[in-house]
Amino acid sequence: MSLAIITGASSGIGKEFAKQLHAEWGFDRFWFIARSTERMEALASELGCECKIISADLTTMEGIDKYREALIEEAPEVDLLINCAGFGTFGAFDTLSEKTVSDMIDLNVKASVLITHMTVPYIPRGGRIIELGSGSCFTPLPHFNIYSSSKVFILHYTKSLNYELRPYGIRATCFCPGWVDTEFLPKSLNAPGAYVPKSMKPLLSVTDVVRRCIKAAKRGKTMCVTNWYTKLQHLLFKLLPDPILTKMWLGMLKKNEDKGEN
Repeated sequence: MSLAIITGASSGIGKEFAKQLHAEWGFDRFWFIARSTERMEALASELGCECKIISADLTTMEGIDKYREALIEEAPEVDLLINCAGFGTFGAFDTLSEKTVSDMIDLNVKASVLITHMTVPYIPRGGRIIELGSGSCFTPLPHFNIYSSSKVFILHYTKSLNYELRPYGIRATCFCPGWVDTEFLPKSLNAPGAYVPKSMKPLLSVTDVVRRCIKAAKRGKTMCVTNWYTKLQHLLFKLLPDPILTKMWLGMLKKNEDKGEN
């Protein structure tokens, strides 16, 4: 019985991973980790298989320790770990609160690293890890700085982790999609007065990008850039200097005049 552990499983990309792993890849046991117990219970009911639900706020050590205690208690054999928990908010350094900045770093970086670190001893040879990166991690992005920088960390962390895991026969993949049609985008854009993209197109299908990522992880790829548009961005980011890329990015932004609505 294959076991997948998914953080951020209550919605969006994490939820889609669970659905596809069960329907198409034969996974019949899951651990879901997120804040919304109700949503995770609904997903477990939809899948109709064995699901352990851990309600935890992973921006806190209390939430992370809740997962640690479950690992110690059950000592599961983990075939696949997927770190999808994360959030991003548009805004310059003087528009974001210290709590928002701290929570973003704690969830996107600290939680992902600690959960990976404590799970690896339970992953057998041939096991896989997927870390959620972003198409935003390839170049500096003013007004989306904290989120994109956190994903730069995840990309470099995953690449280095692969070398460290070779003796154990475990592979890690950094998943770098572009703008995906999930709840993430409306939430990231709702800061009044922040500079946000004029357009989020092309908006990618969550079903398609998750399917591509699973295939890449099974092949043992270190990084998965999921579609032609994001792959073109990645290529341009390699070829052009940062000042040009930053100027192009700033030209794509507009001031958000809405009061918390988009």
